[in-house]
Amino acid sequence: MATITTGAVRRKASFQARHAILGVFALLTLFVILTRDRTLLDSHSFLRQRYSAFAWLMVLHGLPGSLALMLGMFQFSNRLRQRYLGVHRMMGRIYVGCVLISAPTAVVVSFVLATPTLLMASAIQSVGWLATTGTGLYCARSGNIQQHREWMMRSYPFAMVFVITRALNAVPAIARMGLIGIETVVWTVIAWACLLPSLVIAWQSLATSRRRPKVRIAPSPVAPRT
Repeated sequence: MATITTGAVRRKASFQARHAILGVFALLTLFVILTRDRTLLDSHSFLRQRYSAFAWLMVLHGLPGSLALMLGMFQFSNRLRQRYLGVHRMMGRIYVGCVLISAPTAVVVSFVLATPTLLMASAIQSVGWLATTGTGLYCARSGNIQQHREWMMRSYPFAMVFVITRALNAVPAIARMGLIGIETVVWTVIAWACLLPSLVIAWQSLATSRRRPKVRIAPSPVAPRT
């Protein structure tokens, strides 16, 4: 009974930690929408004027990217995956399709905006997003479900870069730095998107191995000498 109780507590703690992170990210997304993206509805705003020359390209990038951000959050739900596996797979296919559209278009947008340092950052983010998502898809189709989950954990942070960079750039101290501040934030967040998921996966693996009971092999009996 004690073992069952401990396992339940661990599952509950894991659930709370995962959803706390996604909850904070959802709040950051709402903040970015209310403080930045909503200005796109104003025809006289700076962002609307900046993107007006290639509005169709921004739609081609923004809509699939936003959909991938939303669907990706639900893909981490164990309850959805266990109870509605068909829905989980359908949402996963849509997520992959959105990545295939949004990631390459982001590079084209950066090229049109003509900011060389951010162009390279966008290229690295897009390649990372495509590579991790493609590997996760390959693992799923090959039946390697554990590896599929791990690679999708590496994929989603590349989508989160879009929100986190814009939330950090709204910090007054960073905003006053201008382009240098923007470039610093973008490169730093992309670096963490590359590194942090692998660290989390490694620590989860270590924690799991520590919780496994150690099996002691009893020495074989020695036959008495005659």
